Amino acid sequence: MVARSAWLLNLGAEVEFESPRRTIGADMRARLPNLVEKLGTLVPAGDLILFGEENEKGLAEGCLGRAWLPTPRALMALARAGATRLPAPEFEVLRRVNDRRFSLELGAVLPGQRCVTTLEEVVEALSLPSPRGNWLLRRPHGFAGRGRRRARPDEVLGDAKSWIEASLRYSGALVVEPWVERVADFGLHGHVSAAGVVVLGEPTWQQMTEDGAWIETRRVRSGELGRDEAYSLVMAAKAVADALVKAGYFGPFGIDAFRWRDEHGKLQWNPRCEINARYSMGWAIGMGKTRPDLEEG
Repeated sequence: MVARSAWLLNLGAEVEFESPRRTIGADMRARLPNLVEKLGTLVPAGDLILFGEENEKGLAEGCLGRAWLPTPRALMALARAGATRLPAPEFEVLRRVNDRRFSLELGAVLPGQRCVTTLEEVVEALSLPSPRGNWLLRRPHGFAGRGRRRARPDEVLGDAKSWIEASLRYSGALVVEPWVERVADFGLHGHVSAAGVVVLGEPTWQQMTEDGAWIETRRVRSGELGRDEAYSLVMAAKAVADALVKAGYFGPFGIDAFRWRDEHGKLQWNPRCEINARYSMGWAIGMGKTRPDLEEG
C-alpha cells in the first residue's frame, strides 16, 4: 500500500534565502488557499495539505512529508505535523541553485545581461544599448515578480539609486538585463533524482503579468512553439538538469522561457530566463501523469 503524503505548500519560501528568519507577508499568506486551487494535480487526491501553521501539530502522523521548497523551516513544520521526513538537498544547495547568478553561470541569454556588484558597475552596464531603452535590475533571489526594478540609464543616479544601493547592500549583487518586449511565455518542467536521473515533462504556455507574476499555465498547443524553439528549450532544460546534479540538487525543477521582439521588430528567443529548483505553479501541468517525485519514499 502506498503511504499517504502530507504536502507543505510553503509558496513564497524563497524569502528564506535572503534571511532564514524572514517569512511571507500577510497578503501572500492570505492568497495561499487560492493559489493552491490552481496547482492542478500536484497534490494527489486523498493527500493532506499543510501550510506550516502551529495548529497542524500531529496532523500528518503516518504520512510522507513533501514540501514545495524544503527549507529548514519547512522540514521543521513537517516534523511538527508528524510526517516522515524524506531526503532533501542541503539549504545552501537550494540557496545557490535558486540564485539568478547560478543561471547566469550557464551563459547570458539576453544582450548585455550581466552580474554587477557596485553602483559604478550598474552605471557601466546601463550605458550599453538596450532594445527599448530600459533595463531590468533583479536581485539574486525573488519570486512572483518581487525583487526587481525597471530603470533607465538616467535613473541610476536618480530615482533608482536608493533601491539599487539598498539591494547591493542587502544582496551583494544584481543581475542586469535589457527590458524587452515579451511576446509569449513558456516553460519546461522536470525532475532530477538523487541518483541523477533526469525526467522532463511537456512544454507549457504561461500567462504572466508585465511585472513577472504568474497567472496561468497550460500545455503548449500545436503551432504555438516553433521547432527550433522547442529544441532549444529541451536542450536548455537538460543543461540546467546537469548543472543541478553537479551542484548537489535533486527534486523537481523547471525553467521559464520567452519569445521577444527586438528593436527591429524581429522575433527572438530566450530559452532560459529563470530556473526554479523547486515545485512551481505549472509543474504538475507540464509533467502530467509522469510523476517521478512520487516514487521517492
